[in-house]
Amino acid sequence: MKVSKDALRHLFVHYSYGINLLHGFMDLSPPVIKWLLLKLLLKRMGSKVFIEGRVYFRYPNRVSIGSRVSINRGCEFYPSLYHKDAEIVIGNNIRFGPNVRCLAAGHDHQYLHLPDTAGRIEIQDNTWIGGNVVILPGVTIAEGTVVGAGAVVTKDTTPYSIYAGIPAKFIKSRNVHDDQDKIQ
Repeated sequence: MKVSKDALRHLFVHYSYGINLLHGFMDLSPPVIKWLLLKLLLKRMGSKVFIEGRVYFRYPNRVSIGSRVSINRGCEFYPSLYHKDAEIVIGNNIRFGPNVRCLAAGHDHQYLHLPDTAGRIEIQDNTWIGGNVVILPGVTIAEGTVVGAGAVVTKDTTPYSIYAGIPAKFIKSRNVHDDQDKIQ
């Protein structure tokens, strides 16, 4: 069965309306209700996950979140609807500053009709993403990476490194200590 472009646009407008209503409801709900809804809607959500208010998931069933993750106010996650491999995968022990945007979908500027493009975003364990960072399609934030506030990450990072700038560039390696005895 072939669906017309007008029908698809109509469905998309209604989906957008519905998902925005849902997010508004979640922002006004007590934390336990919000947590239950996210547990149902997200592809996966581990334990000890803290998600602040005004966090937006465009297609929540295409976002996976590990354990011990903290997502600050105003973060937005945009996986691709059309490209099935372009999900957003968040590992364990991750910290997001406010207003981080993960954009797994985009458009190809080389064509007048701007066809959809997309790539999986993976944020590996033990990383810290500073405030107002933008992560573009196809990027893997390697384990232990710190991304400085305001950076635009266009390429994969290397493990246990610090990146900053537009576009994000390697600044230095991290000198990391194992502090497992300090974790509560």
